[in-house]
Amino acid sequence: MKILFLFITLSLLPLSYLHASEKLEGCFEAKKSCDAFRSLRKKTNPNNIQLKIGKEYRLIAKNKANAATHYQVIVKGATPEARWIEIECGKIVKNCSISSSKVAINQSKNNKYLLALSWQPSFCETHRKKPECKSLTATRFDASHLVLHGLWPQPRNNAYCGVSVKDKSIDRKRRWDLLKPLTLEPAVLKELKKVMPGYASNLQRHEWIKHGTCYGKNENAYYADALALTAEINASAITSLFKDNIGKKITSQQIRERFDQVFGKGSGKKVSLRCDRKGQIAELWINLKGNMQNERSLKNLLSNADNTKSNCNSGIVDPA
Repeated sequence: MKILFLFITLSLLPLSYLHASEKLEGCFEAKKSCDAFRSLRKKTNPNNIQLKIGKEYRLIAKNKANAATHYQVIVKGATPEARWIEIECGKIVKNCSISSSKVAINQSKNNKYLLALSWQPSFCETHRKKPECKSLTATRFDASHLVLHGLWPQPRNNAYCGVSVKDKSIDRKRRWDLLKPLTLEPAVLKELKKVMPGYASNLQRHEWIKHGTCYGKNENAYYADALALTAEINASAITSLFKDNIGKKITSQQIRERFDQVFGKGSGKKVSLRCDRKGQIAELWINLKGNMQNERSLKNLLSNADNTKSNCNSGIVDPA
């Protein structure tokens, strides 16, 4: 049934989307004022970005190796900066006036983020064949602590910044093992393997390519920040609320009150409780706002963030 669904889904996609993209170097000079699309498949153009006639844009890729119809270029100031434009809008220029240095990673323009933390035993109830679930024991870290799912620049459509069509297609098919491995420092790698059990299934590659590329820092700094935020919560009385109630039900109100006690009044309103279909706590989605380049205080990041709502009023803290 899943194979049939996948076949039908793929058959509905444009051929240009199914073909692998090919990386390009150099510049593209605009000869027309054309739309710069965020999504080639959906033809979306946030903020109605148009090419400026006579301006050069750094090339990233073309949508397929043969008979390409679109180029991907960097449009400075757009969100995201990686945009797709029609080939007919201009021409590739040999003597490029733009520096060939590596294009900077995009950063969330509104300084809003969502920290997603999971309760691993609940996840493993429905994903028992995953390696991180097969090896889960009651004494392992993720049996009694919140674990890192991801740190997501907002809004949610701020994703896949500067990522090729090929890699996006691989990621969306959940073939994360085919994505390029990350180069992480030993200390970050060691902590990530503990705090993100999904590392065993290459979750870290997916989270980086979809969300981290829009963060504004490299992969080491992205995960170092996410791990620091997670550690601050796990070192607080938030963790004891979960540990003391394993096998029992806790409410969204209890969680919010505990956040108020730890991080200041009103911080609990920035936390959304997410439950699965069995009524078990699946995740906490925590709204944050601030300049991640220099802000490391969870208290401040929570105080500036938007309020949010939970999708359930209470849930069971599932035992491993």
